[in-house]
Amino acid sequence: MTRNRTGPGPWKAGAAALLLAAAAAGCSLDLTNPNAPPEEEVITTVDGMITLAVGLQSQYADNVNIFLRAPSLVTDEWGTRPIALPADVSLVTGSPDPGFGVVSEPFAAGYRIARTANILIDNAPQVELGTGLRAGITSLARLMKAMALGNLYMQYEQLPANAGDAAVPQPRAEVLDSVIALLEAARADVLNVPDADLAGFRSRVLGTGFDLRNTIDAMLARYYLLDGRYQPAIDAAGRVNLGVLSVLAYPNPGANPIYNYSAVSRYTGTRKVFFAQAEAGDQRPAYWALRTAGSTGSPDSVFDFRKYGARNDAYPLYLPDEMRLIQAEAYTRLGNFATARTRINEVRTQAVGGGLDEPRAALPALDVAALDTEAELLTQILYERRYELYAQGLRWEDLRRLAAYTSRQPSIQFLPYPQSECDVNPADPCG
Repeated sequence: MTRNRTGPGPWKAGAAALLLAAAAAGCSLDLTNPNAPPEEEVITTVDGMITLAVGLQSQYADNVNIFLRAPSLVTDEWGTRPIALPADVSLVTGSPDPGFGVVSEPFAAGYRIARTANILIDNAPQVELGTGLRAGITSLARLMKAMALGNLYMQYEQLPANAGDAAVPQPRAEVLDSVIALLEAARADVLNVPDADLAGFRSRVLGTGFDLRNTIDAMLARYYLLDGRYQPAIDAAGRVNLGVLSVLAYPNPGANPIYNYSAVSRYTGTRKVFFAQAEAGDQRPAYWALRTAGSTGSPDSVFDFRKYGARNDAYPLYLPDEMRLIQAEAYTRLGNFATARTRINEVRTQAVGGGLDEPRAALPALDVAALDTEAELLTQILYERRYELYAQGLRWEDLRRLAAYTSRQPSIQFLPYPQSECDVNPADPCG
């Protein structure tokens, strides 16, 4: 199916325009013509490919709030303030219009990222990048594309599995297959490449604090779990080094977009029930939000964010304890309740004041009697995920996947298919 658009969209993002966007986002690489490089320069030169790969990371980082907004507002994570956009309020009330930006923006952003990634994947083999740089760029592109599509998988019931003029919406299961295939290919790209050979890629391309290998394995663990592939999820989570973080950084003059949306625009904040429904003594709510904000007498129904309350706060691509909770759920599904209990208690008993910037519950371990059935384990895992993985875009999928173990339900099950897509392609699932 041909897409005829009058303006830029996820299907028509050209390489030159994307390179300019990357430069505007703060890339400091020198090109012969940095203001308007022709497309052939972008995709056939080392400098062009490096700049596009750097820009791809900026492209994802700049859209983090767009990817998080719907999953957070339709669940019990984010609430709206009196000055919130009507479109945001519609997510809380469960009545989003297909024409709203909150519906179309994740779709558009995800496919712009996928389109940029495709340019790198398709052209890296033809450019004299050297083994390490080529492997790193290709792996990064597959990873970023997989993460973008994975975000969309958790928000829409149908969507294309690729970006292109003939992309046809597919059921979610097929999109998930594509996400996992991309991640497996990303891992294979660098599996046998020594770290020494990737040094140039890390210094010239990879963002500060971004750990490529760990992030690939973390995403594999995440999506294997959602696909019901429990042993592969356990194995992938086990490969992640839990002693390091992998983050998107926002150095000046940039700013974390969650900060801009909440602290500057004052549209959203943490729902007060996030504190009210926490277990007594759980230290994680105070890691995420400031309980003193939106107090009695305030018209606000939400608390200010603590994490992402400063403009330069980094955003974690995953949190280490997600890996433990993935293993806990997978072991539960496989009938290994003892190991599942161990993983849950490893999360619960972490003390405040550790070396990593991550939430720590500082709670007592639960005994066997509290976690001796599948239902008890999965109910507890859902609780731990709520407080450990706040604002990671996972709560919506968790409430669907583990609906039998909670009375809480999202305001809607999926975003409607964007009206902007229906307008240009009536064959899309718009009925």
